[in-house]
Formats: sequence, C-alpha cells, structure tokens
Amino acid sequence: MIAYIRGRLAGVADAPEVLIRTQEGQIVARTFSPPSNLVPDDDVVAVSATIAVGVVDRDETALLGPWAADGPDPGGPLGLASTPVVLLSGASTIDVALAGVARAGRDPQVAILEAGAPDLGLAVLATVGAGTEVVVLTEAEGRHIDLVRILGGRAVVALPASDATTISAWFGDAELGADIPLPTTDAQASADIAGLGLEAVHQLVQVDPSPALDRARVGAMRFSLLTVAAAGILAGRIAVGNRRWRAEVEP
Repeated sequence: MIAYIRGRLAGVADAPEVLIRTQEGQIVARTFSPPSNLVPDDDVVAVSATIAVGVVDRDETALLGPWAADGPDPGGPLGLASTPVVLLSGASTIDVALAGVARAGRDPQVAILEAGAPDLGLAVLATVGAGTEVVVLTEAEGRHIDLVRILGGRAVVALPASDATTISAWFGDAELGADIPLPTTDAQASADIAGLGLEAVHQLVQVDPSPALDRARVGAMRFSLLTVAAAGILAGRIAVGNRRWRAEVEP
C-alpha cells in the first residue's frame, strides 16, 4: 500500500531532496525527475511507501509533482499494482524490448516514457490508471528503480553492459531492489554478473532472450542487447501473471 501526501513546497525543487510542508509538519521527499516550474509555496503531492530491503523495512517518500490541494489522489492505494517497468539506459534498442514484451505478454498495452520527462511519477501513474500493463522507460538511471518501487511497481532492468565498472556505476544511485534478467544465451557473461553481489539487494532471473530476438528479427549480438531482449520477455511474463490475478480478484 502507498499513501499520497499533499502539501506545499518549502524550497527549491531542483535538488535530490526537497522539503514539503504538510498539515502534520515538514517532510523530506526524494526527487526523480525535473520539476514542472515549481516554486516555493506551490501545492504538490508526494507518495510514501514502506519497502522491504532484505530483512529491513525502509520508509521512502518521493515528490510526484504539482497537484491541487483539494484534488483527488493521482492513483489508487496500490499505485502501479506490480506493473512491470522496463528500465532502458538508452532508446536505440527499444524495438527489441517491445518485441519481448509483445511475445511473452501476449501483446499487452504498453506505454513508453522518457526518464527525463517532468513529473515522471505522475506520468507513470496516469498511464497505468488508463490500462497500461507494461511501461518502458528510456534513458533510465539506477535511481529510477527506487521511484518504480516507491510507486508499487516492478522494476525490470536491462543491464547496460557486462563489465563490472559500468554496472556498478549505473546502480550507484539505486537503494531499492529490482528484477535483473540474465540472458541464458551468454552463460559466461551471466555468470560474471552473478558474481558481482547484486543479489544482496536485487533479484537475478535467468531468461531466454531468443523469442524477443526472433520477433524483432535480429541475431545474437552484444550482451547489452541480449539483456534488453530478456528484460522485455520478463516484463511480458509479469504482465500475464498480473492479468491472471487481477481477473481473480476483480468483479
């Protein structure tokens, strides 16, 4: 469950953390996208959630963006309700990710967003509220894992490379866990990544990327492309699972 918090911006909005004045007092919220011309005293909405990291529960709060004080909640109490969000470090391989999503997810409804878009959290909530089953986020950074998790989604990371330096740098600003698909077609690279210790926070999942590559009509290429294909496949599978449990609990 997540909670939406209304208040007024107590300072500038272009910092990693901002202060928000609420009726219960002042809170600190993390920021994940550029503000929409916010200035001090503007009405804003934030989201708060308690997230398990290993055996520790963490209370996290994120600024979503401008919002009328008397407006409705920007989403439901489940937020993204486990909707998979594929995080791509670039946009050039998006067709391969979409091929994987379509193949494994039985052509689910997909929304494509850029991580640098203003008020990103509100945009993601809006797409899922409109029926989106999978979100693909391009130009994503490690910190966007945390936004997805705070909003109640499943972050599925397409690793940008196979070398430890690049991977460590990308995950440097991520504090919460993600699903990391490892392509079964490159056993050595997957084994090397499995030895980096990412599983202390993240979930490593073995995935065959071949169906995505076949649908996109591309051959086996660099490791980063294989991870994009695997990420699309995993997100599609999660979407199918979500569709199943929602059909069981919704009237």
